[in-house]
Amino acid sequence: MFGTMNVIPVLDLRNAPAEVANCSDRAMARLLDITDHPKIEKWVQFLVVAGDPESGAFYVYDRRSKVWYWIDFDDDKFGGYAVDDFDQLVRECHFFDIVERPHLLANRDGWIVEPGLRPRLSSGIATAGTQKPA
Repeated sequence: MFGTMNVIPVLDLRNAPAEVANCSDRAMARLLDITDHPKIEKWVQFLVVAGDPESGAFYVYDRRSKVWYWIDFDDDKFGGYAVDDFDQLVRECHFFDIVERPHLLANRDGWIVEPGLRPRLSSGIATAGTQKPA
C-alpha cells in the first residue's frame, strides 16, 4: 500500500476573504462544503464518509499558499482509506515529514511514500526528513 504520492490542489483560498483564508476553522469549513461534509477522523484532515469506514481521504492545508491539497497514492485503494491506513501512513511512513512542511507537497518530482522508509523524492535525490524548508 501507498507508493507514489499524488498531490492535487482542490481548493484555492488565495482570493477568499482574509477571515476565511487565515482562519483554520473557516478554511476547514470551506473544504467540508466541497466534500459534502464527511466525518473528520484525524487532525491532518482525514475525512471519511459516514457509514463507510473505507472511504477516507487525506487533505492538507498549506497556510502560506492558502491552498487545500488532496493527497492520494498510486496503490490499490481505489475506494478510499481506513483509519488504520492513516495510522500506518503516519507511524510507518513518516508522513508528517512532508505534512509539517506543506510547501514540499508542490515538488514537481513528486514523492514516494512506503512503510519503513521516510518519504523520498521520485528522483531519489533527497528525503523529506533531510530536506530543509525554503
